Amino acid sequence: MMWRRWASILGLLVVGILVSGCLFDSFDEKDEFTAVDKTVNQGTTTRITSALINRVPAIRAEKARLASGGKKIKLTLSITSAPDPNYTRNDPDYRYHAEYYWVYVSYMSPDRLEAYKTYLVHKDLRDIYLADSEQDKFVRVSP
Repeated sequence: MMWRRWASILGLLVVGILVSGCLFDSFDEKDEFTAVDKTVNQGTTTRITSALINRVPAIRAEKARLASGGKKIKLTLSITSAPDPNYTRNDPDYRYHAEYYWVYVSYMSPDRLEAYKTYLVHKDLRDIYLADSEQDKFVRVSP
């Protein structure tokens, strides 16, 4: 008897949670600027992501394009790695790992990942590159 009572309460709770998720749109399309690399503090995160978003208008333009027709799109900029001067010097991409922040930019809809790119922002903000994985090269997008 007691077991049935708890089972019905638990069942009502599960139904309530499911209904609330359906009734209230839980997808938050607000832009998010974060750092996955734990060596990057909030001040540096703000400095790097602000420089990127302000100097590369194509990022906001892509969000607007994806959001056309009323689709909800969340833009996320996430610093995945900080400059590492101890990176292997004999790697041909040493400079990009030793002097640049790597920033993953993603565009999410409520259903799926719509698009993503990786940008490299110089530690002194002097230039920004787009990592072109199809051609295996870095393309300068901002002086």
